[in-house]
Amino acid sequence: MSLHGRIESAARTAQQWEGDKFLLEEIRASVPLRDLVPEQVRDVEARCRAYLGGDAPGGDEIEEGPAAADSNPYFADDDLEWEGDDLLLKRLTLYFKRHVMAWCNQPPCSNPDCKGNEDGTKMTSKGVRGPQTEEEKTGQAGRVEVYTCQLCEAETTFPRFNSPRALFKSRRGRCGEFANLFGTYCRALGFDTRYVLDLTDHVWVEVWSARQQRWIHADSCEGLIDRPNMYEQGWGKKLSYAIGATHDSVADVTKRYTRKFHSDEFQARRREHAPDERASETIFAQMSAALRQMKNLGKGRLEELDKRGKAEDEFFRMVQSSGVWDVEYREGRISGSLAWKASRHELGDKTKKTNESDSDKEETQSYFVESFYPSSRQSNLTIVMKPPMPSYVPLTAPKSHPECISVSGVPCAITMVDGVSVVVVDEISGCILQSRAFSSWGLAGSILDSVPDGRIVAICAISDKSKDGGKSDSSKDVPAQSNFDRLGGFSIKAMSASSDSFVSFVGQLNFHPKWAQSFETSDNQQSINVSLELNALPPTEVKFRSETNTVPVNITTRIPETVMPLKTQLEASLFQKRIAFNAFIDKGDDSMSVVGYTTRPGAPVYLIDDRSFPLVASADKNHSSGENKASWTTYHYLPEPLVPDDDDITDDAKTSPDTNIAPKFDVPVADDYFTGLLGNQLFVQNTSSSPTPLDTTSALANTRLVALYFSAHWCGPCRGFTPMLIEFYNHLKEEIPTHGLEIIFVSSDRDDGQFQQYYSKMPFLALPFSNRALAQQIKSVFGVRGIPSLVVIDSISGRIVISPDDSRREVHQACQLGEKAIESLFQQWLDKVPVESKSMLEVLALSCEDTNEEAKGSDGETASAVAKCEITASYLTRKKEVADQTPVGSGNGASPKQNFQERFKEIFSKLVAEGAEPNAAAVEAIKLATSEQAKGASNHTNKLKEGTIVGSSEVCAAEEVSTIGTLAEHMCEANAGDKSKVAYVVSTTKKYVANVKKDPSNPRFRLFRLSNKVFDKIASAPGSLDLLTSVGFVVFHSDTDFVASIPCSTDLTMMSSVLDHLLKTFEGDN
Repeated sequence: MSLHGRIESAARTAQQWEGDKFLLEEIRASVPLRDLVPEQVRDVEARCRAYLGGDAPGGDEIEEGPAAADSNPYFADDDLEWEGDDLLLKRLTLYFKRHVMAWCNQPPCSNPDCKGNEDGTKMTSKGVRGPQTEEEKTGQAGRVEVYTCQLCEAETTFPRFNSPRALFKSRRGRCGEFANLFGTYCRALGFDTRYVLDLTDHVWVEVWSARQQRWIHADSCEGLIDRPNMYEQGWGKKLSYAIGATHDSVADVTKRYTRKFHSDEFQARRREHAPDERASETIFAQMSAALRQMKNLGKGRLEELDKRGKAEDEFFRMVQSSGVWDVEYREGRISGSLAWKASRHELGDKTKKTNESDSDKEETQSYFVESFYPSSRQSNLTIVMKPPMPSYVPLTAPKSHPECISVSGVPCAITMVDGVSVVVVDEISGCILQSRAFSSWGLAGSILDSVPDGRIVAICAISDKSKDGGKSDSSKDVPAQSNFDRLGGFSIKAMSASSDSFVSFVGQLNFHPKWAQSFETSDNQQSINVSLELNALPPTEVKFRSETNTVPVNITTRIPETVMPLKTQLEASLFQKRIAFNAFIDKGDDSMSVVGYTTRPGAPVYLIDDRSFPLVASADKNHSSGENKASWTTYHYLPEPLVPDDDDITDDAKTSPDTNIAPKFDVPVADDYFTGLLGNQLFVQNTSSSPTPLDTTSALANTRLVALYFSAHWCGPCRGFTPMLIEFYNHLKEEIPTHGLEIIFVSSDRDDGQFQQYYSKMPFLALPFSNRALAQQIKSVFGVRGIPSLVVIDSISGRIVISPDDSRREVHQACQLGEKAIESLFQQWLDKVPVESKSMLEVLALSCEDTNEEAKGSDGETASAVAKCEITASYLTRKKEVADQTPVGSGNGASPKQNFQERFKEIFSKLVAEGAEPNAAAVEAIKLATSEQAKGASNHTNKLKEGTIVGSSEVCAAEEVSTIGTLAEHMCEANAGDKSKVAYVVSTTKKYVANVKKDPSNPRFRLFRLSNKVFDKIASAPGSLDLLTSVGFVVFHSDTDFVASIPCSTDLTMMSSVLDHLLKTFEGDN
């Protein structure tokens, strides 16, 4: 069949999913949504039934079902990477494979009296015929396989149905039947679904994610989603074309499933179906245009399809340029018999290993933005700590129970099962400074040692008592009490040995106040409430901190029409939006709980409050641009010391002068090692002439990481990856000009001319092409067998920091996510250098602090910048130069760490004065000072004072979650008691829900931009979004706006009943 015919065939399959509305209803009713996504369905259902009482559909009793997600057969460790409908898709794919369709290599014997051939293994194929029976014809069987039973000689047929209704009845088949029926299931639930036909004989589907603004691959044969590298990298398929088809469009989606598209071999396979790429593009364009015309699509749908197409084309361009997969996938095919998979060459390469290992697991987790200032600033501080409530989110899920620690109403804990959660709060302003989770008590203690004195600290640990006989992993390596001496009243022995599943402590560093309290319980109905009166000091000055590429997890509403009309907000500059926000704040009462706002060009100004924490990354979800210049930015109040001086919006374009203050010490680069490895000279780029030789020592001076880039001009993947690496390098050079990264190009070009041409486009250093023998030797040293390859090395020890496969993939991902991700990746690499290198740099930093003090007074501008950095650092990090001072609240002098640092200086200075080489002296000084500290640790005691913060703590019943009724009343109060406002919001929402009920399989009725003229009348009413989310709506951000959605898992009858009840309540008096 021609390419044109295969595209038509794919489109016909997708169009079948739309035709049988009764089948879609049957399928939707058959899917156990309450079991697939209980965390989305059951909590909302419980709220709705509690509100409706006996008026609830089916009565007021909640139907019993599987327990929490820990025992849910569809739950997986990576579920926390998915949200909303995307999570439903993930679990639906697995459910479909396990419980809907049965894989059929050969059919079982049709003779009911035949025993022993129920699995079809004793069948002999007699060939294939066309459809003959009425069932075969109405089921649109393209062919019928005929078999004979080896036991009873009865003839059995296996019709290869194409009709979704016939498949829904038969529930068996191979990949074609699986994809066809699964696509129908997806459409029945309301997913925008695409049928994907692989011309090398496989089929699957793609589902459009409104959250991520991209198509998600879903293979129901394997029960997996978002594994586009499964076929080429895992199974070893030789792909040519992957045709994507919906009921109203077709597209060539091959580039999503390969990273070899431009190779000669791949293009040769493509030419078997179309003479060249231009002809292929023409065929797809003509077919798509014909479909659009035939379906008579509206303007909105046409614009949406065009937008998706452009974003997808840009994504395809970028991934083909990179030449690498974001993640590894090495598994062979799961579905089908071994012989059948072997005949199709889809067993995969079991000798290849993925990059995942236990050693890669992170020991520390933190929020994307940690600091957050609650709205109740400069008043009493409240800290509530409680066990996680019963939930269908598993206990083992990280970051899933922020309510375990709340500061002034802001849930801010990061939970890690069998780990330790720590929240640090400023004792003067009440600002949340840090929120982190650690895999052990020891790690938590070492981090706390760097927190400034006086800070309020809340700690909790959640243990999974259901495993290992009730023993917690976090207690396996219990640190010494001295690690927590600054936390008065804290007993590490008692905390780590507790038999309760939840242990917690609230206290103050370097003090032992009366309100300091430990709390241990296994009762999730209990909590500890701590109320504190902050120190009566002058009010803390606050400023706006801008967080680029960042959005809040929740918004409240937009700036009111009376302050700035919606149309004006959509067109306003950032400066104009700031003026409007300030005007809103100046109005007073309505803004008491507001802590900032979020916006982007072309979007309204959305307000944020205490429930908006945490702030999360808003990377370009189309993966289409590393720059993402028009992304979301969140502005929130923080204490003045935490905000850079230049972080402000002006009428002109915002400038970002370099705020990085370069360290004053020199990095002890392993000069001898790199000279021996790379030779005496390297090339450095010169914009006005050809590359200039520079001695290796000078070229690598003050470099923190050295990356060797093995590449060549003739290599296609190299030419794709090099621009990305240049972007990565240039940004780091701009942000971290010293103590940063140097890249050295090691060429595999065939001659000097190619080298010169290729290198002329690079800003890197380079190994001279004349040193080809040395280049081969370097490749051998690092085991480089293919290009492109990037080897990242610690400049001090000469050790590899990260494997070449990982570094290349991580650079690719960072460039996709933008500048902040590039800087973050560099810091992650620094965290992986050997501990000896880290210790040596800490030592050098300490030894030159006196020099820094002198430098601060020599230049006014530099001194001001340095002073600002030090003020900011002192907010988050304990000062190191207090060895001769008595810590606040104690009476015994410096802490063990301070004594260690002072003693190290003495030993280091003495050794250098005696003629020792500085690096060797630093290593020896660390050993001696550590030894002395260990000997004296047992004698260290720290009698802490009570401090000046007055407070109280009590154990009480956990606070109940707001109900639908209370949220409706709160909305009414927020709108000056106007019940008609609530009634209008509810009645308008009812119309949206009614549209979905009429056609629940149509995805276009489920999504609404908040700035849409009609929906804005709902969203702009204070309290409306809280009310809508309580009845089942979800709100999330897209690349252009925030979006309200009726999830595919929603019980529409229940939602309608709640809205009817609300309308009667608030419409009756009007």
